[in-house]
Formats: sequence, C-alpha cells, structure tokens
Amino acid sequence: MMRPSSQVRRNAALVALLAPIALVATASCKLDSLVFSSDTVSEYRLTSTVIADSLRKQVTFSSGGDRLYGYWLRQPGNAPRLTLIYSHGKGTNLSSETPWEHAEALWSAGFDVLTYDYRGFGMSGGTSDDETTLAADAQAALAFALTQPGVTLSRVVSFGHSIGSAPAIALAAGNPGLRALIVESGFSNGQAMAESAVPLGIPVTWLMRQPMVNTEKMARTQMPVLVIHGERDLLIPYEQGVALYNAAPGSKQLRLVPGAGHTDVPATMGTTAYAALLRNFVSFAR
Repeated sequence: MMRPSSQVRRNAALVALLAPIALVATASCKLDSLVFSSDTVSEYRLTSTVIADSLRKQVTFSSGGDRLYGYWLRQPGNAPRLTLIYSHGKGTNLSSETPWEHAEALWSAGFDVLTYDYRGFGMSGGTSDDETTLAADAQAALAFALTQPGVTLSRVVSFGHSIGSAPAIALAAGNPGLRALIVESGFSNGQAMAESAVPLGIPVTWLMRQPMVNTEKMARTQMPVLVIHGERDLLIPYEQGVALYNAAPGSKQLRLVPGAGHTDVPATMGTTAYAALLRNFVSFAR
C-alpha cells in the first residue's frame, strides 16, 4: 500500500480548519475571530496530576481590569530555580490536554512554572481579540511572578507555544532583563500562519486586523533564544520556526525535531531528552 504524500497528509489535517475559515470569509468577518477563538470553562479539571497538590496552586491576577486565572507550579524545597512563564496555544485553556501536559513537562524538567489563561480563555474574564491583549496578559503574568518569593527578572524565562509565541516574544522584546526566550511551534507572522491554514493559496491578508509580525518583535530581543519546531508540523510549518530563529539577533539555538508535529514535540523527543534540551539551554543563558 502506498503511503500518502506529505501534501495529502497536510491537507487532511487542515480540512477541519477550512470550513470555519470559509465561513469567516463568507460572513465578511475577520480571521482574528478564528485565531483568537477561546475555550471557556467554569472550573478547571486537570487532565493529569503529575504534580502534587502541595506544589500546585491556582492563582489569580489582573490584566486590563479583568481577572486572569493561572496555576503556580513550584518545585519542592527552597533552593533557587528558574521560573518559566508559559503562554499556550489557541482554542484551548490551561487545563486542556496539550497545554497542561506541556506545563507538566516543563515542571518535570526542573522549573517553576506559571501557566495562565488569556482574557476570555478558561476561567479568565474579559475578551482576547487581538495581539495587544495577549501581550498585556503575558506582562501581567510576569508582574505576578515577580511578586513570588525568590523570583527576579533575570531568573524568568518566557516560553510560548503556537499562538502563544506572540505574547511570549512580545514579553521578551519588552523586558530585556529576562533570562531567556523559548519558542515552540511558533509562527513568523499572521499572514504566513493564516496561509498555512489555507493550503489553496487563497489571499487572507484582508481577513486579518493585525499583522502579528513575530519576526519583527524577535529582532528586538536581547536575551538568548531557543526555537524548537517539529519537522512534520502541518499547522505551522517548520520554515516559520526557522524564520524566527533567523530573526533573533543574539545568542540562539534552533532544534528541529524529526517526526514531531504541532503539539507532540515533548512526546516525540521523549521526556528525558526534552528536559535536557531546556535545562542545557537555560544553563548557558546569561
């Protein structure tokens, strides 16, 4: 039996996206409504409990007058460690399978982790309808983290996955004192991201309110940068990760993961190798 080509697999994976995109276009709405689609819940039901209750605390803080919800995941003991602020992808909330397992993987690598929901996501109030609100929410998460014992700006790492790459990079660009920036499965700009979701070459610029040019923000970063991307990512092709890497002006690393798609980089690499990659990178980030 012949194996389907990569283009056939890509088109199949994106079929679910074509219908809502067509609907958005037909209704003369903006593609932003699809990009910033949220997943609201009245309470968080965590998909797994790798982290003990005593080390996992639900927290709240304010952004733009709205209350945001998150989880503060602490390592045991009082030894100093780095803190990762984790900005997750679209259409989910922090307790959804991919974001929560990502947060657990980051915690298991030895970091304290602040995972949070943007406005209108999960239990957080308000509405996220552009990159400005996402960036402001990431800044609010940083402000909260800095109120915690032992947390200083130079010991904080900004981590973004998928659409979360936008607030994560914006946070890094606006706070040069951060320890490092890690982007996983990130996009180069809104146009490229939208076009990757429409494999028929349909122009989509007119559907976007904002350009969301991550490469321009990446060019303003001043800390070490690690870009991780699956080579079989069908939603945001790895070439966009390469573009982010090329835009970073200083110390940087690029890790393309063979066989990995958009959400399974940690699983494809294996938890030990994934943790080692992150720890080795931040240990040299000064």
